[in-house]
Amino acid sequence: MVSAIRRFSVVGLVMILAGIMVLSGCASRKYVRLQTQALEPAIQEAQNAAKENAERIDAVDRRAQQGVTAAGAADTKATAAQQAAQAANTAAQAAQRQADAANQGVQQANNRMNTLETRITNLPTGFNDNYTESEKQTITFDTNKSTLSNQAKSTLDKIASDMNGQRQGYLLELQGFTDSQGSEQYNIGLSMRRVESVQRYLVSKNIPLFRISVVGLGEDNPVAD
Repeated sequence: MVSAIRRFSVVGLVMILAGIMVLSGCASRKYVRLQTQALEPAIQEAQNAAKENAERIDAVDRRAQQGVTAAGAADTKATAAQQAAQAANTAAQAAQRQADAANQGVQQANNRMNTLETRITNLPTGFNDNYTESEKQTITFDTNKSTLSNQAKSTLDKIASDMNGQRQGYLLELQGFTDSQGSEQYNIGLSMRRVESVQRYLVSKNIPLFRISVVGLGEDNPVAD
């Protein structure tokens, strides 16, 4: 009899404990659900904030990329501008060299004119009185050229032949001209190149260099248009 009561008591106790555990489990889930529901607004707010932050980061990244692209374009333009400036500087230096060369040509022409005048002034007494200007010969050049044509060489061959038969008592005066195209300085230089071409050719035909006087007069008093 006692054993039966004890078993009943044990069974009853187990049932009571099981009931408590079931009730406790239900209470825990309800509590968790209530707590979770209470946290849902905060969780949603945090998610929304994270989304907004992600969008702001994307926007900042796009602006940064646009800035990098704009900076690259600006750098390209700056490089092109620098190259253009260097090209302009090179062209200016080339123009300056040409101007310097033209000035040297003018100075050389002036020096030769002075030399010619000095040589004529210092001729022996009576030489000027006995000096007779012979027939003038004219040769022409192509525009902007100083190269002798075959016709010009033929005329110079005749002059050289006449002078080679005359060993003394003569002086050849060579005057170079240009047309009116181009600047004055350039034309003086071109006229000197032309007259020097004639001088070299006559010297190659055994005319003594000391008997030849040369001067380039540019576009002054040309023989043709």
